Amino acid sequence: MLVAVAAADAKFRAQLAELLSGAGHRVVEAVDAAATLATVRSAKPQLLVVACSDGAEAAAFLRSLRADPAQRRLPVLCVDPKSGSGEAVSLLDAGADDAITRPFQATVFLARVRTLLRRAVWAGEAPEEVVTVLSGGPVELRLVSRQALVGGAPVELTRLEFELLAQLLRHPDRAFKREELLAAVLNYPGNVETRTLDKHVESLRRKLGPAGGFVQTVHGVGYRFTPPAPSKH
Repeated sequence: MLVAVAAADAKFRAQLAELLSGAGHRVVEAVDAAATLATVRSAKPQLLVVACSDGAEAAAFLRSLRADPAQRRLPVLCVDPKSGSGEAVSLLDAGADDAITRPFQATVFLARVRTLLRRAVWAGEAPEEVVTVLSGGPVELRLVSRQALVGGAPVELTRLEFELLAQLLRHPDRAFKREELLAAVLNYPGNVETRTLDKHVESLRRKLGPAGGFVQTVHGVGYRFTPPAPSKH
């Protein structure tokens, strides 16, 4: 998916862009209201993330965005620096589809993103072919519809198995430490017994069938996904 990120704060804008690109999305950035309007009209993203520094200005921007008939169905997620509910309500009333306050967990932010993109797909606003897909050999994950496929056939994965496989597919051939996967994917503290992760990997491999062999154990480290080498003609 193509996601537009609008934020005056360059550092925070870069952090949001890094989170989104790490989740497999393409990102375009904008600094102010005028640049954001120009960006959404030209790039036609499937989602707009607005990081608010001033609630009144953000609400005014949202009203101007929704005044354009072509942008009324664009999903908008606002990131509000204030924890009070009043500001979030004003942003939602002005045209945002969802609002999240800072500080927030990266997993929660990305879940909100997936929810809005999934709604767009289900509503027919975003065609299936633009849904973010992660793949390696015969294994394919559709992040918005939350589908796992092996050789085109659906495979039922638990939420944790899906997230684990997605993390490995995003970084093919990278060896992840068990502790990294526990923290990043399962949100477990570092002192949890790593055998917990091993059990999830065993179940994932079994469900993937022969393709489970691409989820490799790196002895003394953890796991990696090594896709098959492209065939030579």
